[in-house]
Amino acid sequence: ADYHLKELSMGEHCQPVSGMRNALNYSEEQGLEQGWCAREWFIVNKAEIQITKDSVMVPRVEMGVEARETFKSETGLQDVPITRPDHPLVQYADAFTHNFELIAERKSVVFHLRELA
Repeated sequence: ADYHLKELSMGEHCQPVSGMRNALNYSEEQGLEQGWCAREWFIVNKAEIQITKDSVMVPRVEMGVEARETFKSETGLQDVPITRPDHPLVQYADAFTHNFELIAERKSVVFHLRELA
């Protein structure tokens, strides 16, 4: 799922939701001439157990994607303390999170990741 997320964000595959753009599209729109470096990963935003009227426990998970801009230091890549909200990968992560449930229904690797969580 993580590998597929990275491929989607870099435009290696068609986006799973119509109108959704990849991070490179956001970068082109901003006119970013220079390269940028960032990382992204899946996160659990909320996890809970709900109990139905029949006293059945039902797990519920809300997932999303988080992104962080990185910079090169003497020791390797480091996270920028505060990533700007208009960073192309942050914008992609926000769009992915917004459409997470629909994407999970269309991409089996995302569906299974959510079920595992």
